[in-house]
Amino acid sequence: MAKPKVLVFLGTSRQGAAVVDALLASGNFEVFATTRSAKSAEALKARGVKCGPFTCGDAASAKAALDAAEPSLVFFTTLMGSREVEGASGKIIVDAIKQKGGVQHVVYSSVADADVAPDAVGHFKSKLDVENHLKESGLNYSILRPVAFFENYDDPANFNALKKGSVKGLWQADLKVKHVACRDIGKAAAVMLANPSKWKGKTLDCASDDLTGTDVAAALTEVSGVECTYGVAVPRFVMRCFMKDLNAMIEFFETTGYDSDIAAFRAVVPDAQDCKAWFAAKGAWANGVKFGEESSSW
Repeated sequence: MAKPKVLVFLGTSRQGAAVVDALLASGNFEVFATTRSAKSAEALKARGVKCGPFTCGDAASAKAALDAAEPSLVFFTTLMGSREVEGASGKIIVDAIKQKGGVQHVVYSSVADADVAPDAVGHFKSKLDVENHLKESGLNYSILRPVAFFENYDDPANFNALKKGSVKGLWQADLKVKHVACRDIGKAAAVMLANPSKWKGKTLDCASDDLTGTDVAAALTEVSGVECTYGVAVPRFVMRCFMKDLNAMIEFFETTGYDSDIAAFRAVVPDAQDCKAWFAAKGAWANGVKFGEESSSW
């Protein structure tokens, strides 16, 4: 029997790559992924993934990816941007899927509490706009709603590399926030794609740990064997002036916070990583030095 074809949009993004990994690990799917560079495409092709280009917000490239893959299943997420830009990019994918026809199920990764957060948290509301467009499209769908990513604690692209002895986040040390690993979002997506009839029309929050910045530093200390402290990556006054969307998100965390059910997510992904497990799996600082090894760098 032929394996179902799955198209993963943004297959080299953090979430997209995790979905590709989970689908390949299952061995039950033929995987096609869109990529943003020839180098990343070659790496995926070496693993048996068929690849094609895609530009966010471009309807023609969304259509081309769908035409090349001829998928029966699709996963997509949207890259953080303004409400208008991110929302439009997601709607373009939904419209292209509907126009293509033949897609039996779509999984969209949104964000937890997109419907509860205030309008000032634009990158939550943009995802809610995409959710609503997907629901109104007539397509069969399910939605993942992740909380904060553990991966944000080692994010060199956003000037927050994990350096020996310290870990940085966007909020104060005593604020408790729910977290999840992208690896486990990918596993949850694979479960949905393997069971479309079970997950039709359903939403699953993705959360596996609930901890403060101080707790994150303690977990890293225990795993790495190095005494670590927690710090704030961006001063709050800078956020208030220049990063209003993120500042509004933190205010939401301070007053309401994610209400995601960790036990419900673990029922779907039983081996979902907590903070210590995520650091243990990572096993190294951003400069490549493994935990427990000596280095003069940093």
